[in-house]
Amino acid sequence: MKPCLLRNPGFKLALILTALSFWSPCRADDSWGPWPSGQEPAVVGTRLVQNLLDRSKLELSGSSYQETCSGFGAVRFAAETGDRDLLNKTIARYQAIIGPDAAKLLPKPNHDDRTVFGILPLEMFKATQEPKYLALGLSYADDQFATLNPEGLSSETRGYIDDAYKIPVMQILAFRATQKPDYAAQSVKELTALIDKLQQPSGLFFHGPDAQVYWGRGNGWAAAGLTEVLLNLPSEDPARAKIMASYQAMMAGLLEVQAPDGRWRQVLDDDKAWEENSCTGYFIFALGEGVDQGWLDAATYRPAVQKAWSALCGQLDDKANVADVSVLTEHSNDESYYLARPKAAGNLHGQFAAIWAATALLEQKH
Repeated sequence: MKPCLLRNPGFKLALILTALSFWSPCRADDSWGPWPSGQEPAVVGTRLVQNLLDRSKLELSGSSYQETCSGFGAVRFAAETGDRDLLNKTIARYQAIIGPDAAKLLPKPNHDDRTVFGILPLEMFKATQEPKYLALGLSYADDQFATLNPEGLSSETRGYIDDAYKIPVMQILAFRATQKPDYAAQSVKELTALIDKLQQPSGLFFHGPDAQVYWGRGNGWAAAGLTEVLLNLPSEDPARAKIMASYQAMMAGLLEVQAPDGRWRQVLDDDKAWEENSCTGYFIFALGEGVDQGWLDAATYRPAVQKAWSALCGQLDDKANVADVSVLTEHSNDESYYLARPKAAGNLHGQFAAIWAATALLEQKH
């Protein structure tokens, strides 16, 4: 492995300081095409959602977040494309969560891997305005903060990088649905605590305080969490500038470590690490939304996103299974652990990340 400047704590410190000083919005420009035939985000996203619908087993018990994030992405994609038939089929897949046997199906809200389930019914509520979905989603958001740790954060907080998505996004989507300020405040408190603890001068995030590795998918969780919060946090919120600075610094850091083929690696700053497709999907989502919203300079970032999407499309088989996705990964301070993780095709981490990416790149959203 070559020495990497990203591990130097002084490297790119100016990037963070500049970003923190003030955010100046860019002009939004959401033109992505034309795409080569077969790479159109609406086409690819529909294939990916159909892949999910073709899976007979509903995995919502235990560590349920993979099914949750897949369903969340599928509902949002179908709604954004205006494909009523696809939306109805996706809603039908999850209809049982408000049915008579829901108690047997729903995950217990005792860990953020399971409590994040609430984002699925909240997205279903947004698409359908069915009050039962709203009540279910809010019950998980409330459970997440029913008890606090000594820092005043959710008792589910572990201090690892996926907390940057599974707690702040659960709370910000509850805010989106209700406009109750407590939900936004809880989202911001969690996210800014993780920024302070794990973001480095490079803009990238360590997996955890005892896992000082730039794990690809872990950074994907952070990128997606920052993006979702910014999409829903009011412009006047006093924490927005800090979160935007963190987001912009991270996106700049990602450009520095993008692999030559357009994807990102299992360990982001190691050019001998293998290209991993779930983190690539997360980053396309985060970068794509940034260009669409005017948070990022389109001339700088659009080509990187286009290259990444074209590369990711080449990783799908004829059934839209995404190749080369790292399987479930715990934390370690030994980079070799991450490099030795097995690869899988069709793993839901890769599937939902690609759905999220496709949604961000849609030319017209409903």
